[in-house]
Amino acid sequence: MKFAEECGIFGGVTLTDNVAPYIQQGLQMLQHRGQESAGICTGNNNLSVYKDKGLVLNALNDNIIQNMDGSCGVGHVRYSTQGGSDLMNAQPYMVRYLDEKVAIAHNGNVKAAVEMKNNLEKCGEVFITSSETEMMLRKVISSLCKPPSQWKLEEVGHILEMNFTGGAWSILFCLPERVLAYRDPLGYRPLFCCDAEEGFFIGSEDASFQHLTRNSVKELQPGEAVEITSNGIRLIKYAQDQPSQMCVFEHIYFARPDSNVFGRNVYMSRVELGKKAARENPVDADMVVPVMESGFSSAIGYSQESGIPLQMGLMKNHWIGRTFILPEQKKRKIGVRRKLIPIVPLIEGKKLVLIDDSIVRGTTSREIVSILREAGAKEVHFRTSAPQIVNTCYWGVDIPTKEELIAAKYDDIDTIRNHIGANTLGYLSLEGLKEIFGNKGWCYNCMTRGE
Repeated sequence: MKFAEECGIFGGVTLTDNVAPYIQQGLQMLQHRGQESAGICTGNNNLSVYKDKGLVLNALNDNIIQNMDGSCGVGHVRYSTQGGSDLMNAQPYMVRYLDEKVAIAHNGNVKAAVEMKNNLEKCGEVFITSSETEMMLRKVISSLCKPPSQWKLEEVGHILEMNFTGGAWSILFCLPERVLAYRDPLGYRPLFCCDAEEGFFIGSEDASFQHLTRNSVKELQPGEAVEITSNGIRLIKYAQDQPSQMCVFEHIYFARPDSNVFGRNVYMSRVELGKKAARENPVDADMVVPVMESGFSSAIGYSQESGIPLQMGLMKNHWIGRTFILPEQKKRKIGVRRKLIPIVPLIEGKKLVLIDDSIVRGTTSREIVSILREAGAKEVHFRTSAPQIVNTCYWGVDIPTKEELIAAKYDDIDTIRNHIGANTLGYLSLEGLKEIFGNKGWCYNCMTRGE
């Protein structure tokens, strides 16, 4: 069983106020990274945790936040997984050890931790959750064998490097009066720290600091770690340099357009992807229609490059979450109909270029094409700003088994076109994607056959 944890994490230490409202607002900024559950851990010497299913403003509403004390804390929003989606797997995960509490919030996937957990279970060990996050915390505790208040930034980093290199993770530890944060040595997942007037903070994206009066923001490099206290941010390099493997899907789909991830602005990347898609897959049409929200920036680029006007032929119901990260196929299908509403007078009788970020299973794409045809579209030409998704992802993106991936199931693009019901279908080429991002330093595994 694969546990994909493409989540959002946020934490920090405030100088005067309780930290809980700042974590709540930071998690709201990261809501796009996970909509299954939300959790928070705060305190000074005595930590407390609250977590629940649902969106941040429901799971961590104002009444709950007002009862969370302390100037130190971490929070987590969880992305739906293939397995283990019940509340016990919500984070942060907290334990008591040697009369002290410690909590962990984790974004990513660590295959070594899953294997380690499975081996221990065979020997009679019992785990509370089905997530590898618990295993990582247990490993740190068993290696150090001392109270969390005595843990050092460097030694925790050494344990993570020695045992879990090869996985994709950004991790926050909430300890008495401080937060430790680590970005994995291969750099699959982004992580940022912020020096603000209100205190010192850490988050999955720099956009998560918008509610703060920022003095400076820094993106942690692969293998870097920070210790956050009321005295500031201390940064170290805890792992040896390795060839980075930054997840290109952060720019294609996951990150906010206003974020700057891996040294690039996400919005500008998506516009460039749309322009490249227009050059590679031109079409004669009346208007460009984006699939909101992740296809919007790419649609702008496609329109700019092709000269075909951009129109909002599909309006998004903003109260419906991202359908890609819903936990069940049936929910995703229903979610599309509830989420995207066609503007019939605008698209009726028109030849449309439909722009989306990617096609994974094909179910969502088929529903969107069907919606437009039912609304009277004369033609629907589907274009994506990503290559075909042909391989599973073990590093934190919940891409299904190969049997579910439509591009892995069907080699012929025309077969996929017939399945989704479009007049034509054009993917961005892998070569075109690499021309934008480069050959080195990026992970393209999910778009590469046979790897």
